[in-house]
Amino acid sequence: MEVFVKIEKGAYIDSLASLAESSVLNEQPGIEVGYAGMATDAFKDILAEIGLLNDAARACGPNDYVIVAKAESKNDFTAAVEALSADKELSAEREGANGAAEESYSSTRAAVAAHPEANLCSIAVPGEYALEEVTKALNAGLHCVVFSNNVPLSDERQMKEMAREKGLLCMGPDCGVANINGAALVLASINNRGPFGICGASGTGIQHVAAMLHEMGTGVSQTIGTGGNDMKDEVGGIMMEMGIDALEADEETKYIALISRRPGDMVLPRILERVRRCKKPVVVLFMGCPRKPIEETGAIWAANLDDCAQKCLALVGKHYPLESDEELTALAAEEVQRLAPEQKYVRGAFSGGTYMDEAMQTLVPKVGRVWSNKPLQSDWQLPTGQSSRENTCIDYGEEEFTLGRPHPAIDPGVRQPAILREAADPETAVILLDYILTPPGHMDPVGYSLPDIAQAQVQATQEGRHLVFIATVLGTTADLQDYNAQCRKLRDAGVLVCETNERAATLAGEIIRQKKERDEHGL
Repeated sequence: MEVFVKIEKGAYIDSLASLAESSVLNEQPGIEVGYAGMATDAFKDILAEIGLLNDAARACGPNDYVIVAKAESKNDFTAAVEALSADKELSAEREGANGAAEESYSSTRAAVAAHPEANLCSIAVPGEYALEEVTKALNAGLHCVVFSNNVPLSDERQMKEMAREKGLLCMGPDCGVANINGAALVLASINNRGPFGICGASGTGIQHVAAMLHEMGTGVSQTIGTGGNDMKDEVGGIMMEMGIDALEADEETKYIALISRRPGDMVLPRILERVRRCKKPVVVLFMGCPRKPIEETGAIWAANLDDCAQKCLALVGKHYPLESDEELTALAAEEVQRLAPEQKYVRGAFSGGTYMDEAMQTLVPKVGRVWSNKPLQSDWQLPTGQSSRENTCIDYGEEEFTLGRPHPAIDPGVRQPAILREAADPETAVILLDYILTPPGHMDPVGYSLPDIAQAQVQATQEGRHLVFIATVLGTTADLQDYNAQCRKLRDAGVLVCETNERAATLAGEIIRQKKERDEHGL
């Protein structure tokens, strides 16, 4: 294997497009690992860590776009780069077929001058440049959706304080999901319009609730992603508070849902006071936050993502039909009968960090300790996410897996090795998976994983074991990948598909619980 580099001097491609190119690059034959992006210092640091930094890449400047890969041969690298060009051309053809014409400008000021009607700017630059670009956009009177990550908390606070002064929204940094006036932005699913406004510090959480609303024939007016750090004390919950203001003022929004992990100790009382003053019904899911202080504001408390969606639906007289505990218990009993004596653990391989947290919270009461690379308790920390022990859940969106690779919601190859690795362990009984549908993501994330699922099932059968695959799909029937089509492929492959992540984790935990009980009684 040798490292090859292609340099485009003076070219600029934003972070979201670079992630997509990196994903395509890593799927090409003969490529061991590849990465694409602007040659900033942070980019070079990543190249160094993944063994791709050579003299040619090191000599590039921050205005150069670099495609670098470790390939079996020069021909393989050239073919991979050509595949990127073909993918760009196909995307351009699709945009042309949809009547969209690409325009480019040398600056935010030039873009605003050409389109004075625009009032929102999407920013996906390397994190060290985010504050500068957000400042330009805010000074031009634009709301911002900031996809950039690795932005210092001090920079995030500064840009949000500036946005507040100007009466503009600054969604992010690290905002992966937003849906404004019906337009799905960044990684958001495509949703029906409806009366619910959602403001959240969890992109997966926003998508989950919005998808359940969509499938029940209602929908969202706006979804505002604050970025995952907004509710930390260092940032101050500025965008959550402004998001509530915006949704309360929005005529299309009749009901508001707020979603976040537990806010910082200083942020929580201020946000709850703002909820208390809100004139519209509010459903609040602050994970790990006690029920009483939320209900004292007059808001509706939600226990988890499913409960948040159900309580929203109840406001319009609807209910999402989920598998009952009784149904899952009976299904678990059927699966336990087929397990070999040594099979006793669940292994979760997750694309969404919020989904992994929810799954672990659901599993622990049934199976006890759950090891993880991002555990619920510090003493349940795995030394590395590359290996599991006993009951384990791994977040494949963590930096140890995504350094030099796109997030697994975009590049399913990041998680792919987990399936055969976990399946090879004779103690594995259940493999728990999530799939996230998003417009810039893989067009068939389920199909990408099916060959490995089939191989794992065959190998287990040959060794006298029965592997239980349980999965959930996050998305809507309006998404390009089509939620129903993805679920159908899983079921056709013998995978147990649950309506939601919590239900999937409940089924997995019940299988492990019943298997342990059966083993203890010598059955």
